[in-house]
This record gives sequence, C-alpha cells and structure tokens, in this order.
Amino acid sequence: MTRIPIAVLVAVHLAVAIWHGNAHAALVIALPPEKNAFVLIVIVIAPILAASLIWTRHAFLGVWLFFLSMLGALLFGAYHHFVMISPDNIGHLPHGSADAQSTFVTTAAALALLELASALYGAFCLGSLRRAPATLRGAAKAEGIE
Repeated sequence: MTRIPIAVLVAVHLAVAIWHGNAHAALVIALPPEKNAFVLIVIVIAPILAASLIWTRHAFLGVWLFFLSMLGALLFGAYHHFVMISPDNIGHLPHGSADAQSTFVTTAAALALLELASALYGAFCLGSLRRAPATLRGAAKAEGIE
C-alpha cells in the first residue's frame, strides 16, 4: 500500500527538482560545493534509494530514508528559498529572463509543497507501521514492508 504512493512522490519530486535545477542554471545561481553535495545526496539520491528499498525486504528502512530525505530537503529548500537572503531566495533572484525567474519561484514552491506532503506521508507510514497490531507487523515483515 505504501510502495506506489512513495514511488510516485519520489518520481514527481525528481522531475520538479530537475526543473528547478534548470532554473538555477538559467539564472546562474550556483551553490557552494558542500551545498551541491547536500542537494545531490539528500535531495536527489536518497529519495531514489528509498523508493528502490521499499520494493525489497528492506522496505521499512526505505520508508525511514524517504521520510528523512524529504524532511531534510524541505528544511534545506525552505531555508534557502524563503528565509536566507541570497541569490537563491525567491525574493532576491539575480537578473535574468522573466520566464526563468517565474520557473524558479514556481518550482521552489512546488518543491516545498511536495517535500512537506512527502515528509508527512512518510511520518504517517512510519506511525501506521509502528501502531499496527503484532499480527499485522508480522505480515508486513513477511511481505518486506517492515
């Protein structure tokens, strides 16, 4: 039950993240190496790995990784796009085409909403698995969900 929604959320998130990355490139908004590493590891690779794990006997680990990566992505993106004053903030974008600026703002907002929804769904899945009766947890383990 959790596999398909998580896989869909990860796929949509990846598509919007790539679209947002293209807006970064169009506006020449570069991140320092450590932030690029965070984006690559936490925002791109971790959700893909999580979505892969949910189809294996390590599904419970996959749900945890999904939750943590989406929470990390949300906190990182919300801070950089909406709080910290920098060229990465939607209110302080560098000069560029109106289309690129609009795309940047739209995708930053879409990422924040997707990451919030994903983190909440991941928390819900973890809570549901934790509260499940012992017989259901046993069945979940047998199916590779826990």
